[in-house]
Amino acid sequence: MSRISSKIRNSSQKLVFLALVLSITGLSTGAASAAAQVITMTPTSVSPVIDPGSEFKSSFSVINQGKSSYKYIVYAAPYSVKGEDYTPDFTVLPTAPNITSWFNFSSPGGTIAPGQTDSINYTITVPENTQAGGYYAAVFAETQFPKAANSITLNERVGELFYIQVTGPVVKKAELLTWTSNIFQDPPLTSIIRLQNDGSIHYAANITYKITDVIGQTKYSLSTQKELLPQTIRKVTIPWPKTPSIGLFKVSGNVKMLNQNHQLSTKWVLVMSKTVRQIIAAVVVLVIILLVSRALYDKRKGK
Repeated sequence: MSRISSKIRNSSQKLVFLALVLSITGLSTGAASAAAQVITMTPTSVSPVIDPGSEFKSSFSVINQGKSSYKYIVYAAPYSVKGEDYTPDFTVLPTAPNITSWFNFSSPGGTIAPGQTDSINYTITVPENTQAGGYYAAVFAETQFPKAANSITLNERVGELFYIQVTGPVVKKAELLTWTSNIFQDPPLTSIIRLQNDGSIHYAANITYKITDVIGQTKYSLSTQKELLPQTIRKVTIPWPKTPSIGLFKVSGNVKMLNQNHQLSTKWVLVMSKTVRQIIAAVVVLVIILLVSRALYDKRKGK
């Protein structure tokens, strides 16, 4: 048994980890009782590196932050993504091994009281002769609200993502595909970075992003980390939440992947809201009317 390394990442992917599971059996107010269920889980991700034929042991915590007790279950599911927006998919892919069989839990779940924390131990066993590379799964903790006739049952689940690297020769290849920030925009000012992983193992892309005004004062900045899965393209959309209605701004940044820095070229962006454009158009029309009126007046006066 060997455990080479483990690194926990908490990132903006937390949206992936929180899901609501709806089971509708009728029309009633049964869902209202489920509002007292608040389940959380920590950590949100882990990246173990494991030898073929070896095991990795650790644990996660399930926390009841609600006002009532409830039953819950824990289980593993495959994890992959669809499209450049990285829509999560928890179904078994035909071309990939079902790594949920690698997981063994010390408990299948239980009943948890308000304010209580349950620690669940787990073991990941990688079969011998497993090909080197990245393998991905999610482990969920899901509430089990009692079902009743003619009611709506609302179960909540939270999860931990597993970025598993099986040791051996791997291909690491990163590419910055495109970097766009249109010169004319409605608020919010938005930039898009597209990153490609052509390798056989996941890695993190560290993005720094900055917006300054015409005199160089920083108006908005962001540092974020995005995980890239093998053989995927990820689109990272960066909006400026509090963009003013009008302004000229300079956008720049940097992307670091696999110890390589990719400097984002500086772009100028003119932001103008629809209301501002309408006001400017109205002023232009008014000025044209005044000029034409003045010209007609001068022409009549000359006659």
